[in-house]
Amino acid sequence: MKYFGIKATETDLADVERLGDGITRLEDAVTNLRQREAGITQSVNPPKFIMKHYVGEFMRQVGVELSPITVPYPVYVFEYVSAGGNSSQRTIVTLNRQTIDAMIETMSQRIRFRKSVAGQRALMTSRLRSMIKARDNHTCRYCSISIAAEPHLLLEVDHIIPVSKGGLTAPENLQTLCWRCNRAKSNKVISR
Repeated sequence: MKYFGIKATETDLADVERLGDGITRLEDAVTNLRQREAGITQSVNPPKFIMKHYVGEFMRQVGVELSPITVPYPVYVFEYVSAGGNSSQRTIVTLNRQTIDAMIETMSQRIRFRKSVAGQRALMTSRLRSMIKARDNHTCRYCSISIAAEPHLLLEVDHIIPVSKGGLTAPENLQTLCWRCNRAKSNKVISR
């Protein structure tokens, strides 16, 4: 997913599902064509000897031309070679139905995890915490105490709408609070 620029979002999931549906329809069309061709061949009912050794000539004489149609699955080759050239790894990815189905399942699991409480908490990175504290000028949004006034102040990043109540780990739902105000707020939604 990373190398194709696909993210675990509902929009990308819908795009991948459409791709999977398109491949499935194409596979079904090719299967249908082969079944029809097999039906034509069986209706003529040539001897097995002819079908084994002279199938091409027989089909030309009968006027049946079996189509060489196959599903054109995209094939990608990923290769890693170490800086010294001493080792390498190579992976071939064929975008067939099984690969697309596996991608859909992986994306669905990631989306479900991201919507879960654990997933939202996992999104709270130290980089995001630093960004929110800087955005709020290292000042508590409730009591307005800052690091400038109290250099050893413990500031925490809080979810305005708590994760336990469906809040998301997104900058617009995060605020900087000192540890006292954060403990007092707990998992309540406080309107100001």
